[in-house]
Amino acid sequence: MQGPGRYIRLADLLPLIPDNDWTWSILEIDGIWSVPGADGVVAPPDGMSASAFEDLVRASPTGYVQGWPGLKDLAVHLEQNHWLTVVAAASADDLVGAELQAEDYSRCLVFLEAFDSGTWTVAARPGATGGGHDIVEAARARFARP
Repeated sequence: MQGPGRYIRLADLLPLIPDNDWTWSILEIDGIWSVPGADGVVAPPDGMSASAFEDLVRASPTGYVQGWPGLKDLAVHLEQNHWLTVVAAASADDLVGAELQAEDYSRCLVFLEAFDSGTWTVAARPGATGGGHDIVEAARARFARP
């Protein structure tokens, strides 16, 4: 899916996903952080530099693991995604490093991937959210080109 001539931020996409108690992981990230701290330096989680955070993500076979509130907080600060891969699983046990590194996301409930903030791949296990809400259809309706 591509945005209609504009960037689609992770923060634009997350409201289409109902609140949940899944385990989320950022598997790849290369982006521009937008909200400056008090000293004027843009800062990803825990006040680390963008490059340190990207290195932290790359160093872990399961990526940067967090809950839904943490992902939403992080997304607010990510202005552009040069490359971003985010997955959700029912529990941390479903984030198996060897499988994720082999790009096997079969245990994941949701898969989000961005290239250059404008091209997104959104996939979700059917029925993942319950209640008939379809994340893929919601994203397509919101962001698909006419």
